[in-house]
Amino acid sequence: MAKPKIKRYDPVDWPGVQEMLAGWPFKPYARHDRWPDEALANLAIARLSQALADPFVSAWVARDGDQATGFVLARKLQWDSEQIGMPAARIDYLFARGGGSSKDQIIAGLVDQVLKQLDLAGVQHLSARLDASDLVSLRILEQAGFILVDGLLTFALGVSDEAGTIAAPQIPCRLRLATPGDAVAAADLARRSYTYDRFHSDPAIPRQRADELHATWLVESCAGRAADAVILAENAAGLLGFVTCKLHPDTRHFLGKLVGSIVLVATTDTARRQGIARLTTQAALNWFREQGVRIVEVGTQLRNIPASRLYESCGFRLVSASLSLRKLLS
Repeated sequence: MAKPKIKRYDPVDWPGVQEMLAGWPFKPYARHDRWPDEALANLAIARLSQALADPFVSAWVARDGDQATGFVLARKLQWDSEQIGMPAARIDYLFARGGGSSKDQIIAGLVDQVLKQLDLAGVQHLSARLDASDLVSLRILEQAGFILVDGLLTFALGVSDEAGTIAAPQIPCRLRLATPGDAVAAADLARRSYTYDRFHSDPAIPRQRADELHATWLVESCAGRAADAVILAENAAGLLGFVTCKLHPDTRHFLGKLVGSIVLVATTDTARRQGIARLTTQAALNWFREQGVRIVEVGTQLRNIPASRLYESCGFRLVSASLSLRKLLS
């Protein structure tokens, strides 16, 4: 079988790429089993179109004659690069037509091109997050030297019109929205709270850098740059826990319902198993409801069993699983 021809993406390739993306089974929210295929395709196409306009993005297309047969897009990550101390990038899209050995060869050719070009561009840390059912891409990335660093479970919950009851925790506390002035306390808690995530699981990233990454993430969240809201639980002794919330405005237009995400959740050591995480999660759901959100997603690592139990007890249901992989380039 002839080796696929790989070329840098050009706008003339858009119709073929758009057609492939529309048929790709791993589009955002496809695992919810609630959205029409056309709506999911339109959302995915709009997001890819926006991504292609990003100056930090590079994309390549596999072609067989006049037909586009595969596509890959990688994005240089400025923020991640600063946090982990090495030039970083991420593969955001990787798909191809057909099946069997033909598809394997196309995906392998695209991955090989990405590795060569990003290596020449000075990227050292390349990551990808793939649906756990995307077995072809997972296999090709592993053959190319990627290692598994994280597994993620995504849960979703439909939000009703009526405000939910917030269960009282065992520790008396109050809830409020964070301001930039809360950044120091929230960052200090974030610095001490995470161990399961892909940054802490990556042997190439020192623990201190992974800790500081989360602290910086909370500073950015309290400032409104990395989150749309941060909900705090506190008492006279100080901060007990937080949850960060993110809105996805394009879902209202393309799916007919606004989707939001719970991004980060943390509780102090002294407040664990006291109902604080449940309290802040329920408060987040009420905040999302006030914003007009109808579906809330939250993700947690495969091995974070307590978090999975928390979200299921709050009414969330499992909708998808994904795997994060990473390769160090020379």
